[in-house]
Amino acid sequence: MLLADEDGHVGAVSVSTAAGSQSLDRAYSAATADASTAPPSMARDLGRERVNASYAGLLKAQPSKPVTFTLNFLLDRTVLTDESKSLLPVVLETMRARKPTEITVFGHADASGTEERNFKLSAERAKFVADLLRQHDPTLDKIDVQSFGDKVPLVPSDTRAAEPRNRRAEIVIL
Repeated sequence: MLLADEDGHVGAVSVSTAAGSQSLDRAYSAATADASTAPPSMARDLGRERVNASYAGLLKAQPSKPVTFTLNFLLDRTVLTDESKSLLPVVLETMRARKPTEITVFGHADASGTEERNFKLSAERAKFVADLLRQHDPTLDKIDVQSFGDKVPLVPSDTRAAEPRNRRAEIVIL
């Protein structure tokens, strides 16, 4: 059976056996293959309602899409901006709603410091955010922490500019 993506995009799939194949390229179409020596059935349209009714349990079991939050920092520090502080309750509620969950924190710096300083600062920022999340929920024993220095800017620059949007930590909650 072929399903559409959440955005409505429909790809294609081929159901194949040694005796033949059947292409599916419409949402909610299906084909079966009963034995490797027999060709697959012709494609048939099951329809959205029938699929939702017949496979409700499987459809609910799909993993949630990751949610990403970006917290910004003051220049050359591990101090969150006021706007980022106000976002923390939403981050914490999302974590609680998705338990058990996997969390990754990516630390970043702008290009205003040396490469060595920026890498250290990005690591400190990622650790700061991970520790902050653990303070609010001590059951979070595993948070993956990664840092990139100034190597993955949100706003690229040819200079060693102090770009506020690059001073960030990204939190990905699965």
